[in-house]
Amino acid sequence: MSIKKKLFVFYGLLMVGFIFILVVVDIFFASRFFIYESKKQMGEICSSLKDEFPQFEKSDLSDFDDYLENLDERRNVRIFVVNSSDELLFKNHLIDSDSERNKLPKRWSEFFHSNIDELNDNKKHYEVFRNRDDALRRVVLMSKLNDNYYLILSRSLRSIQDNVRISNKLIIIIGLTVFIIGTILVFFLARRMSSSVIQINSAARSIANLDFTQKVKVKEKGEIGELADSINIISDKLNDSINSLKESVVSREQLIRDMSHELKTPIAAVKGYAEGLKYGIAGDMQKAEKYCDVIVSQCDEMDSLVKSMLNLSKMNSMNDDVEKNTFLISELNDFISTSFEIKLLNKNLSLVTNDFKNKQICANLLLLQQAVSNYVDNAIRYSPEGGTIEINYLWEDNGIKITVFNTGDRIDEAELEHLWDAFYKVDKSRTQNGTENYGVGLAIVKKIANIHKGNVWVENRDNGVLFGMFIPQQ
Repeated sequence: MSIKKKLFVFYGLLMVGFIFILVVVDIFFASRFFIYESKKQMGEICSSLKDEFPQFEKSDLSDFDDYLENLDERRNVRIFVVNSSDELLFKNHLIDSDSERNKLPKRWSEFFHSNIDELNDNKKHYEVFRNRDDALRRVVLMSKLNDNYYLILSRSLRSIQDNVRISNKLIIIIGLTVFIIGTILVFFLARRMSSSVIQINSAARSIANLDFTQKVKVKEKGEIGELADSINIISDKLNDSINSLKESVVSREQLIRDMSHELKTPIAAVKGYAEGLKYGIAGDMQKAEKYCDVIVSQCDEMDSLVKSMLNLSKMNSMNDDVEKNTFLISELNDFISTSFEIKLLNKNLSLVTNDFKNKQICANLLLLQQAVSNYVDNAIRYSPEGGTIEINYLWEDNGIKITVFNTGDRIDEAELEHLWDAFYKVDKSRTQNGTENYGVGLAIVKKIANIHKGNVWVENRDNGVLFGMFIPQQ
């Protein structure tokens, strides 16, 4: 059953049940409740009259008549003040048309005298009193005012049944009116709710089918609105995760293909020279030694490639939660200067840095050392003999820029965006010595920057190339 039908059924049963309960209560309990309330109110009137009567008795009983008349109008209670001889001190209504003018009617007199002993004991007497034809019902209270007079209070119950019938009609009319109005409101509410639920269900089915294009758009601000927002958030996150997974799979597949391609050349060379040694192609010892040197060189290249791959794979498995510490820039720069001292001397290169005295940075020192080392190693490889390499540490409001510049040839603009791809190599015409580069170092630098939530870039300058890296600082 749909939500719309459930709401209609629930609302209909609720309204019918509510009206039924009101009618039943009105029929079976209205009289009892009216009698209970009448007894309670007449008890209050009796107590009040007992307190007030001595004052009137000592002064003027005519004022007492006015007081009782006013009380009768306000409380709708018939009041009799009578002595033990059935003489009425006050009456605001005649009960029997044939009763004597100042005497208590016969039926009332019999009822009064049958309970006078109880009244003389200063007790109150309650009773539901009926006429001979049993058509008139009254709630009656009798009590003693003083040594001479007694109080009789009565309230008619004749109108209760008429009131119950009128009340039931009114309840049914009001109930039907509320039911019709409520049905209209429930219809629009149910349609709005069911529309939202249908949208959510449709979006959930799309997510189950790995379709994340459908979004839930509802105007609800309660639980349904929150559920719709949660569905959209789940859809976006699953979409991002799956896309990231796809990219990772594609990247790994490309990495394997590239690695296989890079390994193919040295493996072929090792195989060729090894076969040359096996079949005696190297006729003399000198040539055989040359073959062996080539094999060793190719094995070194493969070893270097495998280590680079393992390093890149390790970087890819890292996340943003790596440990970060605060350290001086001098620690990083001293490591770079010491590590590349020999390479710089071999190419007669100058290493220049800006002023970073007592400057600090918060990052992972080992990862940052590797990133800057890759930049510097790349700069040494592509710098001409006698060139210059500049390392600059530039502080900004929200982080630090580390740039490495080397003099030499510019990079073709079409190649700049591919430099960060693993195994991408620029044209060998940029190198002065034909040094092989497997294109993994810059990919590692980019990953290290991403781990620190930073970014990398490269720029052509008039007399060289500048590589940069930005590391945010809290």
